[in-house]
Amino acid sequence: MEALAACSSLSSPGPDHVTWVHLKKIVAEPQCLNVFIKLANACLTVGHWPKHFKESVSVIILKPGKPSYSTPKAFRPIALLNTLGKLIEKMLSNHIQHDMIAYDIVDPNQFGGIRQRSTEDAGLYLTHLVCTGWARGLKTSIIAFDIAQFFPSINHDALMAILRKQGFLPLMVNFFASYLVGRSTAYTWNTFVSDLRLADVGVGQGSALSPVLSALFIAPIMKLFMLRAIRPGSTLLSYIDDGTAVTQSKSLDDNNAVLKQAYVILFILFAALGLVLEHDKTELFRFDRSHSDHNPPLDLGYAPYTGDCLLTPKTYWRYLGFYFDGKLLFTKHVQYYATKSFSTVQAMGMLGNSTRGLPPLEKRLLYRACVLLIATYGFRLWFFEGAKNKTAFKILTQMQRKAALWITGAFHTSPTGGTEALAGLIPVHLHLRKLADHANLRIATLSDTHPIRSLLSEDYVKQAEAHHCSVSTWHLLCRSKSMVPSWRSRTITMN
Repeated sequence: MEALAACSSLSSPGPDHVTWVHLKKIVAEPQCLNVFIKLANACLTVGHWPKHFKESVSVIILKPGKPSYSTPKAFRPIALLNTLGKLIEKMLSNHIQHDMIAYDIVDPNQFGGIRQRSTEDAGLYLTHLVCTGWARGLKTSIIAFDIAQFFPSINHDALMAILRKQGFLPLMVNFFASYLVGRSTAYTWNTFVSDLRLADVGVGQGSALSPVLSALFIAPIMKLFMLRAIRPGSTLLSYIDDGTAVTQSKSLDDNNAVLKQAYVILFILFAALGLVLEHDKTELFRFDRSHSDHNPPLDLGYAPYTGDCLLTPKTYWRYLGFYFDGKLLFTKHVQYYATKSFSTVQAMGMLGNSTRGLPPLEKRLLYRACVLLIATYGFRLWFFEGAKNKTAFKILTQMQRKAALWITGAFHTSPTGGTEALAGLIPVHLHLRKLADHANLRIATLSDTHPIRSLLSEDYVKQAEAHHCSVSTWHLLCRSKSMVPSWRSRTITMN
């Protein structure tokens, strides 16, 4: 019932045309619920996934912002599965995710596809590493890479071997051996619907088990990389098919040499599992707060970034929706999301004004549900004690003022504070403070081995292995040197 409650009633149905609304009403009957549970248990016990659940409909949609739509990469297939089978997959996914964390099956630096590990956690983790590196006088260099056609390229035999090695029961391995093969899908484009086509390569996207199986598939690579790391302290972060290798030293040239060797190791490890890195999507970025203009390019060793065509460091780096700059000012990030929110508020003007359209209460609900979440995305990376956020607050306040005028229908010369009060909106800086307090409280609910715990003080580490850049480690170092770290307000702490 927990898995069913988390399902959106607005999701599109699969080939069976059964919506989540229908299924929720059916399963609400005790007799139907018992039959459903027996079916789910039988699938696991026998190690068989019915053919009916293997059929899907793939809706082809355009990826926005592409310069050309003449190649298949410019389109995204969305798989719609049969609802009953999808619910069984969600139940199984919840159990496997619990075991993955409880028995330390996945690597601590894997963030994607695992419960309680969000994009903001990955951004915080990276930001903490950079700040602690600056405290030691180190410059941080990263190389971001992407796996080509990740989900369709997952090898079934390799995945079964990994599941056995990780200690999964034989009945689970047999179930996945049946689950992964014999799948078919019908492709739809506008009004065109094709016949069922075989689609049993890799792991099907759209399933609740896809991110879980992909995380289990990547886990051995994460562990092997750390065993072969060239420099102690080098870090590999993973979020589904996006990987980031991080290294730190006092010289950017030394970082380049380490990153080049690290990329070779990663290429070999991924190739051993039948995965290919997209070299043309690889990105190089540096975190350096010095005033030096020295920013050398990198000879990646693989085309197109080798020989005379070198990989040039980016001025801004987009990672999981965050816009990083070399000095962690996040000016670009705040401007981007504030502008996006402002444009959304402008467009909402069509939904009503002071005399017609939506009433003020619904306007306020629409703003808080659709706009405010966009504007505050990633705030934990730049909103902290001691940060200089005057420019960010000014941009966000202008955006919220526009929204308050739209909600209340007030004159454009009305004072900002009074208009926000009438609209029922608290000031931006107080809203961010509230969200920050909630984020601190969330840490108490994290699993004992969550990667964020490895960066906290010793009171909150629990079963996580303390990172060499953790708050507890640096407090001991600073205590031994009788000094207080100037970067403490930027690290992850509990209030």
